[in-house]
Amino acid sequence: MAESIVRFESQVVIRRSVADTFERLADLSAYRGWMHRNGLFRRCRLTSDGPVRAGTTYVDATWMGTFEGEVTEFEPSERLAFRETLRLFGRPLMQARPAYSFEGDETSTTVHHVAAGSLYGAMRLMKPVAAWMAKGERTRTLRSLQRSLESG
Repeated sequence: MAESIVRFESQVVIRRSVADTFERLADLSAYRGWMHRNGLFRRCRLTSDGPVRAGTTYVDATWMGTFEGEVTEFEPSERLAFRETLRLFGRPLMQARPAYSFEGDETSTTVHHVAAGSLYGAMRLMKPVAAWMAKGERTRTLRSLQRSLESG
């Protein structure tokens, strides 16, 4: 299946501990409490039992549709990564692979964020729009994370 790749990299410094920052981003069930909803994000819900860890599954509802997701890497205070797929009639339209790495101490955390996405089929024609949307959504996520942690 032919695909087209979109990639975005960014980082943010958050005035909170690495442990607090990682914990906030890893708590998928709490996203609705801190994530801006003026972009694609609507809500996130776990679909597997137990605490969030590598292999945990979830659905991420967006205005584009519902992505089926999985936590692919879970290394507390070091690295967190996901894979999310949007399907139409069982066929993948796009896949997002956001990943975060964390550096810092008890007072400050640098979050390095890399997001790659694959577009399939006719969605490949939307690459410029998808790149623009991904940049906006990934930037909004980092700003929401920063705001939620630094505001108390």
